[in-house]
Order: sequence, then C-alpha cells, then structure tokens
Amino acid sequence: MLYPEAKEREERFKLALRMGLPIFSLSVILIFVGLSEYFNTIPASFFIMAIVILGVMIYFIFYLIYIGFDERITDPITHTFTREYLLPLFKKEIVKGPYTIVLISIDNLNDINQRYSTMNGDKVLLDFSHRIGRFFREKRIEKFPIGHYKGGDFLIGLRGEKKEYTTLFDLLCIKMDSQVFDDIEINVSGALVDTTLTTDVNQLITRLFELQLQGKADKEHHEEEEEFNPSELELSVIAAIKERRFSMQFQKVLEHGKRAMAESSVKLYNSGGKLIHQKSYIPVINRLGLSREFDTMLLEYLVDLCSKNSSPIIYAFTLFPSTVRNQNFFHNAQMLLSNNSAAKGHIMFVLSEQEYFSKIERFNDMLQSYRRMGILIALDRLGIFQTSLLYLKALSVDLVRFDVNYGKQIKEPGYQGILKGLNLSAQVLGVKTWVKMIEDAEAMRVAESIGVNFIQGNYIGKIAPLEEILEGKKQ
Repeated sequence: MLYPEAKEREERFKLALRMGLPIFSLSVILIFVGLSEYFNTIPASFFIMAIVILGVMIYFIFYLIYIGFDERITDPITHTFTREYLLPLFKKEIVKGPYTIVLISIDNLNDINQRYSTMNGDKVLLDFSHRIGRFFREKRIEKFPIGHYKGGDFLIGLRGEKKEYTTLFDLLCIKMDSQVFDDIEINVSGALVDTTLTTDVNQLITRLFELQLQGKADKEHHEEEEEFNPSELELSVIAAIKERRFSMQFQKVLEHGKRAMAESSVKLYNSGGKLIHQKSYIPVINRLGLSREFDTMLLEYLVDLCSKNSSPIIYAFTLFPSTVRNQNFFHNAQMLLSNNSAAKGHIMFVLSEQEYFSKIERFNDMLQSYRRMGILIALDRLGIFQTSLLYLKALSVDLVRFDVNYGKQIKEPGYQGILKGLNLSAQVLGVKTWVKMIEDAEAMRVAESIGVNFIQGNYIGKIAPLEEILEGKKQ
C-alpha cells in the first residue's frame, strides 16, 4: 500500500471516529439513564445482550460512515459524474434500448494549465461543463448523464441513435469552440457513437477517441465510411495480419523527371473480402500491439517483390517507429536482406512520430545499422511536426518528406517561402527532399523550381497496381 493510501485510511478512520463518537456517547447515556432506575430487577443476561447489540450497532455506524467516503458520484472539479459512476450508469441505460454516447473535449487544456495556472484550468472545466448543461437544456434535453472522463474529456449519454443528434452535436462543437472563458480561449473537438454495432461501453469509448483523432487528422474528410462492430473489427484485423489478407498498390515518385520510387498503399480485408479502411485498422494495430507483426508482413512482401523484379525502383513504405526500434524486427530484417541481396538499396522506411524519442543516440545507431544493411531511411511530415525537425538535426537519414499541406498549398506564396527554406536546410545537411500531393502542372513547375528532389502526386500518376507503375502506363 502506498503512503498516500495509508494516510487516507488513517484520516478517514479519524473522521469516522469523530462522527461516530457522539452517537456512541449519547447511546450509552440513554441506556444508563433508562436502566439505572430498574437496575436491580433486570437480569444479567439482558445487560450482556444490550452490550453486544450496542457494539454491533456502533460497528455498523462506523462502517457505513467510513464506506460512505468512497461513494462519491460527482467529480469535485467539474461537478459532473465521476468516471467510476458514469460507466456503470451507461451500461444500465444501454440495456434499455438504442443509446448514443458523445465525447467533447477541451484540446488545449494542458496549454491552459501551463499558461494560466491549474487553478484557472479547473475553473474552465467547471464553466465548460455548466455551459454544456445549459446548451442541452435550451434544446429541451433534461436529466442527461454527463461525466468527466479524463483531462479535458467529457462524456454525455443520450437516449436514441446518433443520427438523431448529429446536427445537435455539430452545433454544440461550433458553439463551445467559439467560447471564451475569462479571456481564455479553448479549442474543442469531439465525436459520437451509438449502440448500433456494439453495446460494450469500453469499446464504444475507445471508438470515440479513435474517431476524434481521425477528425483532427483530416478535417476536410467528410466521406461517410462503413462502420464495423469493434469486436469484429479487432478479430478481422488480427486474422488479416495472421493470414496475410492484404493488397498493396503503389504511387510513383519522380526524381528529375524520371521514375525513381514507388510508395506503397496497404489495404486489409476481412474473411468476407470486405475492405478494412486504414483509418479503422491502424488504431486497432496500435491498441493491440500488432505493429511489429504488421510491419514484418509488409517488409517480407517488399523483399519478395525485389527478388522477383529487376527494376531499379525503390519501394517506400511507412512503418511504426516503435517497430524500427524493436530488436526482434531488426534481426528479422537483417535475416531477410542477407538472404535477398536484390532488396538492398531498394527498400525505404518512412518514419514519423509526434513524440520525441529521448534515447536519440541509440535510435540513430539503429538507423545506421539499417542503412548498412541497404535500407534507406526517410523522415516524414517535415514542417508540421516539431519532432521531424529535431530528428533531422539529430539523425542521419537519406531523405525527408514535407508535410502534405506543403504539396497541397505549394502555389501559395507563404507555403512556397517556408518550403524553400526547409528544402535548402535539408540539402545543406546532405539530405534529399520529397514532396507529395502535386496535383497539376503549375504545382509541378513550382516544386521543380524550388529544387525538391522527389515529386509525387496525382498529376504524375495515381495509386495503381505495381504492374502499371513498372510498365509506365498512362494513369
């Protein structure tokens, strides 16, 4: 038991004692006064029984008082339900019929706490929860459960399917995102799911956070994707990796106007042949710790491609940085390339991560070991993730790819200026550069004038089977 836990028990006992002692004293006085008049006529067995009953009564009084301290249903900061109370409540409500759970979050809470103090951050949380309550009451929705899940995250339960609340949810996010709390601006995001596919509360909440991350990653994506039952999705992803049910297509990348690379695009399929979208299977792979198995599957496939095709093309694929740092994956890659010399110099690992890996020297040593094997290393999303810039300074790599926004907005003067600076910085360090999402002739002209080494986009060629890439068919 930790010291804070032992101290808390001690304080609870003292408080229970202070609360129970007056009751105990009053009970003893009443019994003494009541019995003193008839002391001589009452049998001894009655006194024994009275003492036992009094002891049991006092024990239960103390016990109930002590246990009562644990039964908190509201969070002291936000005055909403605690997570411990909210989740069982959701389970009870879900049994009654269709149910929707809404996630709404203050994304910049950590920044608020650091800039304005934790005390002001707590005030923002309280005010935020009250404004949510007022919003729903204005929409004539009363007595709905709302709870503080963690950090700046709140969960709301609503009776019915999510299609009934989609417009209301969008309005809530817009209204909350425009609010200012005592001159403190907040950034809001969220998601909503219902019990159409599963009634498991934990899976629903996991899906909420996945949907929220997807929304942040691609705010321009409005296409409705097919939903999977979370339990079935996990089983389908596990089976797809185990049974190698996947397909790989490529998009060609030019260097000085000539085909130099092909970047892979991977699709998984369930047992029925239905496509599992990348936005669905990547969170599952992360959650279940399947990244090494997934990346090993792709590496084996690409090594096999190299042995079958004599083309000098480089196959680039994105893999999880944690996989690259895994010793088992390293040894497996070493064995694969030692037995397939045709793959050396024709496979590129593309890496990006938001969190900086602190053991940077060890990370760099491992990357250099991969490079000695004949694997090329590229850093992705330069210009958007601070980590990519820090890695460019600390790691020896072959290539960096700019964030997709630089390709999309390459014709804008502001993006052009930054891209020129980043491109020059990388090339001064001896690292080649790569831009994607080049969609027309003007964007292509700008990319070439800046001096970017590798250029990729639909203007050059769309994602297609490898045969079309190698044959150079018009796309």
